[in-house]
Amino acid sequence: MKSVPGRLTPRGPPSYLAVDDQETPPASDWLGQMVRCELTSMARWAAEGEPFLSLNKRELVRLKAVQAADSKAMLTALTSGPTPFELASFASFHPEWTQGSKPYRPRGFGGLHYPHGWLCGFRGKGHEQLVSRRWLDFGPWRVLKGSGDTTLVQFHDVAADSATALEQARVGHPLLEIRNPDSGFIAADHAVSHDLQGIYDAKDQVLRIIVHGREVSPGEMLDACVAKKTQLLGPEKPIARVAYVFMEPRAARAHLHALWLRELECWTIELGNEVRLDKDYRPTPVKPDWVKAVESR
Repeated sequence: MKSVPGRLTPRGPPSYLAVDDQETPPASDWLGQMVRCELTSMARWAAEGEPFLSLNKRELVRLKAVQAADSKAMLTALTSGPTPFELASFASFHPEWTQGSKPYRPRGFGGLHYPHGWLCGFRGKGHEQLVSRRWLDFGPWRVLKGSGDTTLVQFHDVAADSATALEQARVGHPLLEIRNPDSGFIAADHAVSHDLQGIYDAKDQVLRIIVHGREVSPGEMLDACVAKKTQLLGPEKPIARVAYVFMEPRAARAHLHALWLRELECWTIELGNEVRLDKDYRPTPVKPDWVKAVESR
């Protein structure tokens, strides 16, 4: 079945429907039957690839369908379809990735999500799982934006062979996965492991972290983003901003881009004055060659 804009499942009602583990005759309003379940529901079609749609209420929607890998059509389907979402992951359509003596097993978003494959998506509040929206615009992938505050990230050229697609995808996958300090994705159960000692400015609600004679690791930056997202200091010390203040200007400039990507402030001392470097920083995204080739077709 080819991808149909606005439709992710086969046309017509499913051949099998179960609502809360009870098989139920599918009506014309079969999607409504699924949504009205107490906990779970499952629909299956007797079609090529044995497509299915499952719902774990308040947790996850899973879909399997035989469709053309077309990111623009998928963007249309996701933004015009009836099912709301915040995070979406699309498994690989290359079975070769998980075969052989060294199978490739990306982590992805964790939980019940499919491991990263060719595409993932964010909508509305789903973007809050990122250290910053800037992270998406500067990654080694293709970005597509649609209505309803929807962003899709394409990890490889869908026309590439399996080996080439994997070579392209494995550059971006780790940057949007859980349990990776280099990632810009914040897991729901992320545990802060760095001691973010700083000076709290109650007036401006800023946590100021002084840096002298050391490197600030990507893992620490991730924890700093989590501290701001989860309000690590508690309700009496709200964190609106996290500012890294470097005693050496050279060190500040070395960390500037990484901090800016995560919307963490970068300050230094020049001529005895504190100077903010990230405020006027305007880098230009650099797209991988395969993205340039896809977008020029």
